[in-house]
Order: sequence, then C-alpha cells, then structure tokens
Amino acid sequence: MTSVSCSATSHVSHQPSSRTEGYADVLVGLQYGDEGKAKIIDALAPGYDVIARFNGGANAGHTIDTPRGRVALRQLPSGVFHPCAELYIGSGCAINPWKLAEEIEQIREMGVSLEGRLRISARAAIVQPHHMALDRTASHTIGTTGNGIGPCYADRALRVRNDTRVNLMLGDLLSNETETIASMRQVFTRMINAEGGTSPWMAEMSDLLLGLPRVAQTLREYIAPDRSWLANRVANGARVLFEGAQSILLDVVDGSQPYVTSSHTVPAYAYVGGDLPPKYHRRTIGVAKAIVSRVGRGPFPSELGGERSAQYCDEASQSRRGAADELKQHLPDSLLQSSDPFDVGTALRMLTGEYGTGTGRPRRIGMLDLAQLREVIKAHAIDCVYLNKVDCLTHYVHSTYQGVPVRVHREALSHDATPDVLIYPGLTERSIALGREGTLDAAMQGFIDFVERHAGAPLAGIGLGPERASLMALSVHHPVPHAAVEEHG
Repeated sequence: MTSVSCSATSHVSHQPSSRTEGYADVLVGLQYGDEGKAKIIDALAPGYDVIARFNGGANAGHTIDTPRGRVALRQLPSGVFHPCAELYIGSGCAINPWKLAEEIEQIREMGVSLEGRLRISARAAIVQPHHMALDRTASHTIGTTGNGIGPCYADRALRVRNDTRVNLMLGDLLSNETETIASMRQVFTRMINAEGGTSPWMAEMSDLLLGLPRVAQTLREYIAPDRSWLANRVANGARVLFEGAQSILLDVVDGSQPYVTSSHTVPAYAYVGGDLPPKYHRRTIGVAKAIVSRVGRGPFPSELGGERSAQYCDEASQSRRGAADELKQHLPDSLLQSSDPFDVGTALRMLTGEYGTGTGRPRRIGMLDLAQLREVIKAHAIDCVYLNKVDCLTHYVHSTYQGVPVRVHREALSHDATPDVLIYPGLTERSIALGREGTLDAAMQGFIDFVERHAGAPLAGIGLGPERASLMALSVHHPVPHAAVEEHG
C-alpha cells in the first residue's frame, strides 16, 4: 500500500490547538497553476485530519511522486496517500462522475483504501455530456482543457434552460437517478438537434449516459447528503487543510478576463465552496514556483519570448505537439546558449518538464516574477510561501544570462508601475546539493532572503526536486546578509 504511517511527521510541524474546536488552513497557488501544490499538500497532510477541495474539477491535474511512481490526481484531494487523512470534495466543485469513478478505481488498484475516508458534497455540480461538448467546441478561444467545467458552472447560475433544469447536483443521482439521467439526455439531444442533428461527440456522449448508472453506484457510498458534515468535524476538533485547484491569477473575477478559469480560486472562497464557516480560518499558505509557467492564453508579463512564445504554445496545443516533438527538434543545452529569450524559454520547458499534467501541451515559460508575487501576497494576506523548482534555476547559470533573471520592483516597498529585471548571481548546483542534504550555504541563504524581501512574505520551504524528501523546510526567521544583484537591460 502506498502511504505513510499515522505517526509520520510532516516537513512542517503544527502546534496542537489549545481550543476544543479545530481550525482550517487554506493552501492556494499564487501564479497561473502547476506550482506543485499537490507536493506541498502531500508533505503537510500528516498535520491535518481532513484534506478538502473547494473549487474546480477534472481540469486541474495535481501530480504526486509516490514510492509506486508518479500519480496525477484530477478530482481527489492530494492527501489520498495518507491513510489517517479524511478527504472531502465540497459543493463548490464541478464533478465529472465518470472520471472520478476511474480515479477512485485507479487508487484502489494501488492498494489505497477510500472506504470511510472520502466524502463528496451532495451539492457538488455534475459535469454533464452537453457541458463537455460545448467546452470542446469553444475551448480554443480561451485555451480551456475542454473538460466542460465552464459550461457546468454557467448552468449552475442559469438553473433552467428551455424549461428543463440544467443545474444538476450529485445528490440528484441519489434521490432520482432515472429522472436525472433522462434530463441530461434531453438537454444533450436538444443541443444536437439545434446543430442539425450531428456532432463529432454524439456517440461518445451517448455511451457516457448509458454507463452513468454503473458510475453512480460506484460513487453512491461516498456522497454525503449532510451539508454540515465538515463543520461538525471541525467543531469537534478536526484540523482541515483546504486545497485549491487552479491558482489565484486564474480566478474568474480576480484574474485577467477572459483568460481565466470558471471558478473562484482565491483563498476566501474556500469557506463557500468548502462548506465551512469562515470563523475557523487560521492561516493561508501560498505555493509558487521559481520556473513560472502558464497554460492557455492570457497576459504573462515575465514570459520568455513574449508573444512569439504565446503563439508557439497555442499552435502546439492545437496540433497536439508536446514533449516528444520538441525533443526531436531541439537540443535544449544548445538553445540555452542562445541570446534569444524564446529559445531559452523552450530549453527551460524541456529541461524542467513543463508540460500540461492532463493535456501534455507545452507550457509558456517565464522568469521568476517577484513583483507580481508581492501583489498577490498582499491582496490575499498570504501568511507564508512554499517555493518549488528552486533547483531548476541553476539552468540559467549555463545560459547567456549567467545568473537567474528575476522581475522585481527595485525597492521592495516601491509602487513603481514598471518593474525591473535583475540578475541574481551565484546560485549553483552545489548550493542545491547541499540544500538536499539539509544545509543552507551562503548563496542559498542569500537567495531566500532576496525572495522574502521582494515577495513580502516568509518562505516556509523550498522545493529542490520532485521527490518528497527534496522539500526543505525553513524557519520563518533566518537573518542573512542581502545579496547583490545586477540590472539586466
């Protein structure tokens, strides 16, 4: 069985609460997604009783490296490999029941039991066949994954279409399975008829509907009709860690319209979509990564290669070109030596594996943007930050930058409209190797101090590789001298 024991300690210790009641912490990504949130959840899980999801659906791939290999979770909370942790999927989520049943079966085959551990809010929305068909038709405009999440949330707000209820929830499968499936079929059939009676997905969607009774039977034991289940657990002392799906900069309101996801991703929404009163909030944990990336269209201020990179990744996504194709065409070490930032970005994507977890599409690559990070941290009162992929920054040493390019406001407290790009020198493979052994040399300590000053929050840990053991916990207080940086024009 792939798990850790109940007595295992996490990388960050949690002080026991003096209150009878429990509390909730919220963990969110601070950039455009793919920051390695699941890795941090996996490390922190032993310090909590419940790991809970509050937004998104199968459009979010959370990757965990386990002793049995790499696992991509799309709807199950990332604490699944910790047998002491209960798992909760809140009403703010959009559930693809077919994919969730497959994911549950995959976890079972790995020897992990979910019996008595997993609960799904009966009020979570169902992603229906017509949602997937609609999303695939229109996904290119925004750059969505085609999983039907946006149309599902739209129908939640619409409620009724053509006198037919379209806001269907998991609880409807419990109370009236036949009527619920008939309603889905009716809406999908009307959509097909409106398009002239043909659809490239007609056969696939019909098969999904035929298989839904079997899928419903798989999920039935996990669906929780009691809307106050989580609140009752916390009132009796449970500690909850909320896990955000997509990240803050993709929030449906707070992000850059229209290039955002379709749900609320900000930490405050955890208490709406996660079905818990906000009075239990304790702290907010942010996760970022040093090699910044973005999937899909939209603004990306630190992107290496700018618009050329955005266009290339968009075309590669449409033609389904991914890592294997780039490896056939390029030698990353040669690209790294180029004076063209577009080439450097391509090299970094190849060397650091920046391809979509669920789609395989190439991610747009950008330099570490501490100016942007500072704005997000201040706006959402982030208490501490985990910074992943710090080890990957050493690739820059072998590039024409000869150091790590970082986007910052020259003065940490400055409100200048246009940040500078500075080159941080001296971060080497030796610093990374020592860090993996638990030692911070002067170069790494200087880098940590530099990040904290410009980001405006303490680093709780740094990721020096994909493995569990490569996450290095940091003390909140570690006074070190300020490091010198060079301006890069």
